[in-house]
Amino acid sequence: MKQKNILLILLLSVCYIMFSCDKQDCNNGLDGQWQMYEWLSPEGELVGGKEMQIYYSFQLQMMMFQKLSVSSGYLLSSFENRNTSILIYDPIKYKTNGHDEILPMDTLRQYGVPFDGMMKIDRLSGDTLILHSRETGRLCFKRY
Repeated sequence: MKQKNILLILLLSVCYIMFSCDKQDCNNGLDGQWQMYEWLSPEGELVGGKEMQIYYSFQLQMMMFQKLSVSSGYLLSSFENRNTSILIYDPIKYKTNGHDEILPMDTLRQYGVPFDGMMKIDRLSGDTLILHSRETGRLCFKRY
């Protein structure tokens, strides 16, 4: 009887260790860090590339925007992955004192996000992400 209890505890412990720490990718490969390498306007003209130093990070339902050429840190927002598009909303400026600042959507324009926050996913495969909107054009990223 004692041996069965020990075996049961051991089995439950192994199951707990194996399954409790694993987070599933709920964003179909979108989670991770992405560097913009090309931004084309809706007319197809080059807005910028790597020199703009724009980065997106996706994790669960949270998104981070960072522009390394600007020393103001980074912005956060919520987003919904709709499989063929993403909806970005509720941008905030993170502050270390705990008093985050709610921002208007047009603040994200400098990162290529349209006012309505809706971007179509043209391509998402491995190390490549291509987003586009009628307002801001086509944004091309590589995973880093």
